[in-house]
Amino acid sequence: MAFDINNQYTGSLFGRDRIGHTTPDAEATEVLRPWLPVPYPAPYLPAIRQDQGHPVLANVVLSSQQLVGQDKSGAFVPAGLFCGTQGTVSNGGEYCALKYGASDVGFAYNAITGNLVAAAGEVAVIAAPSDGADGDVITFADGTTYTLATGDAAAAKACNLFPGKNGRVKPIGLVIRNVFQYIGGVDVSTTTGGMGYTLNGVIPIKFKVHNYMHEMGTAVQTEMVIRLPWIGALPNTLTTLASGDGVSGYVQSNYSRSFVHFTGTPTFGALVQGSAALGDAGNYTEWDGTSVDDVCGRVIGIQNIYPIRDYANRVRTLWDPSRLVGPIKDPNPSSIMMGGSQTGGIDYQLNLGTDGVFKKAYDQGKTLHNEYSTYVLVKVGACL
Repeated sequence: MAFDINNQYTGSLFGRDRIGHTTPDAEATEVLRPWLPVPYPAPYLPAIRQDQGHPVLANVVLSSQQLVGQDKSGAFVPAGLFCGTQGTVSNGGEYCALKYGASDVGFAYNAITGNLVAAAGEVAVIAAPSDGADGDVITFADGTTYTLATGDAAAAKACNLFPGKNGRVKPIGLVIRNVFQYIGGVDVSTTTGGMGYTLNGVIPIKFKVHNYMHEMGTAVQTEMVIRLPWIGALPNTLTTLASGDGVSGYVQSNYSRSFVHFTGTPTFGALVQGSAALGDAGNYTEWDGTSVDDVCGRVIGIQNIYPIRDYANRVRTLWDPSRLVGPIKDPNPSSIMMGGSQTGGIDYQLNLGTDGVFKKAYDQGKTLHNEYSTYVLVKVGACL
């Protein structure tokens, strides 16, 4: 130890006076609900249903808890959608297409041309088998068909809407609520390989309508356990089962299919991805083993609620169509049927997602398939 000028002990000093520096914190979000630069749905997503409780029947393009990823412009799209050239038909190559309805006219954009949808029934084919050709016929889950017009096959094979392996949308999380169609400004920058764009939700003159309560933005949840109605191996399995058993009066609607569900054959412990079945993207299915970056979660439980527990089928719930009077009526009866005697004891969520097939089959003495009354519990998140 050294001595100072006063012959006092002093420390052996090393270095110099320090100037404080701040290390910027790179955290942009909290853990479970990340902030994203574009919190809006892609402007080319078609309506999957209309919100009957919203002014002028707002178009819902993503249903609460559906799985989402991002397109090349950064907006939300259903996980499982895919684009571009796929394998040959004999090797499992399939078409992917977006079908637009009457409520999309003048609001949604065609994903290929970048133009506003002009007529109900318009279809944007965004993926095709390598040996696909104009004139091929696409069949949607509701049984409607579309015949590829001139140029459709080539445009689909060249489509690059979704970056990443196989042109498939990779999951980043699930939306926390229903997401309405984007009605703000859209500045299209390219239509090569499908529309590229910038969304402008700030300048009022760019909006398609005004004085309209319409929240388009959303957050995503990256960790959650969700309970999903199982609708069968395919999006139209309920139709097949009910028809085969002769269940009278049953129709499986696109409305019921629009609510989040599990498609495929659930197995306890199996990995899960976004469904790639036509018209089923954003919903959940078992992992096909192709690419690990498609995995979003794992099946942690399968729950069949039949036989009915706690006498739920004896809880008297009123649903009388003759009482539905007035200028506005809900065109989807299952959406206003409370769980209890009017659903055969099945939960509201299951009854809604299956168009009430359990109740009809039960009343008619038909086979009560597991697909009518089963939940699949999925743990969504990176730590599987």
